[in-house]
Amino acid sequence: MRTASGEKIYEAGQAYYWGPGHAPEALEDVDVVEFSPTVEFNEVVDHIKAQMG
Repeated sequence: MRTASGEKIYEAGQAYYWGPGHAPEALEDVDVVEFSPTVEFNEVVDHIKAQMG
């Protein structure tokens, strides 16, 4: 994960928090389960949809 404070590599089983401004990059195939507050999650999804046209 590239963030404003630098890069971080996560391994299987690790928990994480990615604040605003992160840029994910998968170095291999991965399954991810994420939990986000509903209101904030919907704001992000709406933003992504708007950027896609």
